[in-house]
Amino acid sequence: MTHVLLVAGALIFEPDWDQAGADCVPERLARRLTRARRTWQALDASWSDGAAHLEWLARAFRVSGDPPGRAPACAPYSWRAAGGQDGSDAPAGDIWFCDPVHLSLEPERTVLAPIDSPPLTDTEARELFDEAADSARSHGAELRRAANGWYLFMDPPWELQTTALQAAVGASVEARLPQGRHATQWRRLLNEVQMRWHASRVSREREARGQQAANGLWLHGGGAWRALAPSRFARVHSDEPLVLGWQQAARAASDAGLPSDTLTVWPHLFEPYWRRDWRGWAAAWARLDSEVESLLQAARSGRDGRVELVACGRRAAATFALDRSAAVLPWRRRALHDDLLETVQ
Repeated sequence: MTHVLLVAGALIFEPDWDQAGADCVPERLARRLTRARRTWQALDASWSDGAAHLEWLARAFRVSGDPPGRAPACAPYSWRAAGGQDGSDAPAGDIWFCDPVHLSLEPERTVLAPIDSPPLTDTEARELFDEAADSARSHGAELRRAANGWYLFMDPPWELQTTALQAAVGASVEARLPQGRHATQWRRLLNEVQMRWHASRVSREREARGQQAANGLWLHGGGAWRALAPSRFARVHSDEPLVLGWQQAARAASDAGLPSDTLTVWPHLFEPYWRRDWRGWAAAWARLDSEVESLLQAARSGRDGRVELVACGRRAAATFALDRSAAVLPWRRRALHDDLLETVQ
């Protein structure tokens, strides 16, 4: 049995390493990583470029795009796990994530950010949602909410290539906007929502207080729900509805195969990673050190045979086999810089 610890935002590039510093990872964890057996995996799908852990998860749960090469369906699985209908009374067609975001104009580019300075209140979110839902209906779509997530239902389905929100945050959006046959229809709907929100009471009051305004919607992860092939994981620890939804879709098939592995999705490095907050990134590594030691203690007691830490970056993942032998091989040690640097392998 293996306990897999998936860590988003753990691999960085050379310029970031110079800022993060060589002591960003606690010595105990650094020693385990540099002495562990390591394998490298390229994860260069365009839909997850910037958040390679998403493609790792899609591969782990055997979720593929339709046709192949397109982003896999994400939103319908999240919708069910978040408390949406089981599908029996949901509208026909595809389901998409449709997240309110803040778009800021910078010299020569537009940058996407989540609305967290401060987050929308329940009242603000409800008012903006109602405005957007009204526009969606006029364009033949339906906007719904579940567990604070916004989902757009389209029938007939739209053909679009999109980028995951986590892959787009902190980045220029120009090259990541939805493309495809129905891109023009989406832009028309988005423009109408943006105009309504610009004139809304919520936006005026937030701007007067110097707060982030919701001035855009990010469409991504669309598709239709279908059962998934068995996965290797009997247990999944995550707060993400998407991950839980994929697990649920694979669970029925997995029961017959008696999977035995455990997956923990550890998200706490990712926000400081994309914000380039290297002080916060180092603090998250300190928290991760405690998590790793707890898992290794469980392995030594026999509850899990071994522990693997999967460190993800923008387009790659490095898997470290932190089994019990890793800490007792002092002659096998690499530089931490080499282990956490994202390069072409």
